[in-house]
Amino acid sequence: MTRTVLIMGSKTEPINDVPCGNTVGLQGIDKFMIKTGTITSSKDAYPLKAMKYTVSPVVRISVRVKDQSNLQKLIDSLDKLRKTDPLAIIEHTEEGEHIIAGSGELHVEIL
Repeated sequence: MTRTVLIMGSKTEPINDVPCGNTVGLQGIDKFMIKTGTITSSKDAYPLKAMKYTVSPVVRISVRVKDQSNLQKLIDSLDKLRKTDPLAIIEHTEEGEHIIAGSGELHVEIL
């Protein structure tokens, strides 16, 4: 179930509609959309064009869990991160490495 919410600081409020030009947070949409998209109920609306980034991920780090019982949590968290950050690249190798790539050291640190 997707729910539209108004985010005010650390609080959220459910809302019924959002006028064009406003930014909102959607809960539950990550099951249907990856990274970016246009959501509308209007038949006359045009989807926003996909953004083209001139920055490529150039800094890569490998992460691992200290306790193997947390491995699935790491994988799930990295997959969520991959869906939300348009510049983040997350790779799971056959050797068991989990690689995070970003556009710079600060970006990777934030990731």
